[in-house]
Amino acid sequence: MTQPVSTPLQQLVVLIREATGNVIPAARLGSLEEVAQRRAQVTVRGGLDEYVRALAAHQLDGEWGTLVSLVTIKESYFFRAPQQFDVIVKQVLPALVRARAGPRHLRIWSAACARGEEPATLAMLLAEEPSLSGWSWTIVATDLDEEALAGARLGLYGERAVAQVPPDLLERWFKRRGKLFELDATLRSRISYQILNLAHAPYALPFAELDLVLMRNVLIYFRRPLQRWVVSQVAKLLAPEGYLFLGASETLWQIQDELESVDLGPCFAYRHRKSQPAAAPAPAPPKRSHRRPTPPPAPPAEERPRWTDQNPRDWSVSRAATAVAPAPEPPPAAPAGGVQERLLAAARDLSENRVEDARRILEGALAADPSEPATHALEGFLHDLCGRTEEAVGSYRAALYLDPALFQPRVLLADCLLRLGKRDLAEHQFREVLTLLTSGREKALALFEGLPLPDRERAGRRCRQVLKGG
Repeated sequence: MTQPVSTPLQQLVVLIREATGNVIPAARLGSLEEVAQRRAQVTVRGGLDEYVRALAAHQLDGEWGTLVSLVTIKESYFFRAPQQFDVIVKQVLPALVRARAGPRHLRIWSAACARGEEPATLAMLLAEEPSLSGWSWTIVATDLDEEALAGARLGLYGERAVAQVPPDLLERWFKRRGKLFELDATLRSRISYQILNLAHAPYALPFAELDLVLMRNVLIYFRRPLQRWVVSQVAKLLAPEGYLFLGASETLWQIQDELESVDLGPCFAYRHRKSQPAAAPAPAPPKRSHRRPTPPPAPPAEERPRWTDQNPRDWSVSRAATAVAPAPEPPPAAPAGGVQERLLAAARDLSENRVEDARRILEGALAADPSEPATHALEGFLHDLCGRTEEAVGSYRAALYLDPALFQPRVLLADCLLRLGKRDLAEHQFREVLTLLTSGREKALALFEGLPLPDRERAGRRCRQVLKGG
């Protein structure tokens, strides 16, 4: 039964979620309360409760736009997550050029673009690409924050935003305006900015199909039902040959079956499945309350993963096909406390073969703080244990994106890539581990001492063994 929402601040959190899809984390409630109290003084000359009631009754014209601009995160910069842009230039664009050789045009969507750093980065790369000479290409950039879009249209950025732009591109595509940098007007003309709320479909985009969609670091702010629904809407718009990029710490695992992950080396993208699964009804728009999604069935008893001693040749988790597991006990309540307490509880459950309990705890930990690399590393370990190698690769990559110095997830990632037959990629990761160990810059997952993770000596030995042809 849903608990009644009691305080004005809690009511405001619910209103924001229903209006925009954004889930305000507990760590930002203090900031939200300060913003709302300031707006209450300006709009209703009263307290927070009067302000929330007026918002709910739609009595404050234009206030939603102001509030959203104050509470949404707009921090970004050019060439954020450069490995994705490198893959787009070297792999995705050549594939799309071949696929679109007839019409010679590309349609690209930058969702939740904030002040425009992401679509402007794409525009520079497309303008620099020789194979697109004479082509028609357009980028539609959307956000629900009108103030951010207004800044994007101006094309003015500070030194921090352009710090990662290569010097030659900075000189070619920007003009210095005092302390600011102005994006070239020709590039700005190739970008169409419009307001769009991902929580409200259908999406009024100028294209019926899209060749490339960047929806990075967006889904992490939505609850699972809304994530599922948004992805279903995006999948309808993605062209058969199209690519979807998410943030490095985001995944569509357990969210949808329409798109499949594609390993592009430094990162993943999502594409339409080559062989479609059995058709299922499209998800309905999320309602105000939802039952918890039914978890996937556990593996059959004879295939249930168990912990065994590790073979020094393979630090990935092995699986045993012996001994029927005992009947499961009732699931425990989610552990109280912060992310570290949850991770310790999940690691303890994994060490005692309570895989489903660990999965539930990790799901909650990721929802609470998707920026913690140890959570993604332990999620990868769980996938590894259950034989889901491709999902493990995605989780390990997310952990390493957030903290590249973690050597244990990198070793485990390398072994996963070996099992997938991607030896070149695996050897690259093993070399990265040796570089970390030699330089002394490596970090260990100290929270998981009870799990059979490779220590520094064994990780180095494993890397040298594989690189020598073992």
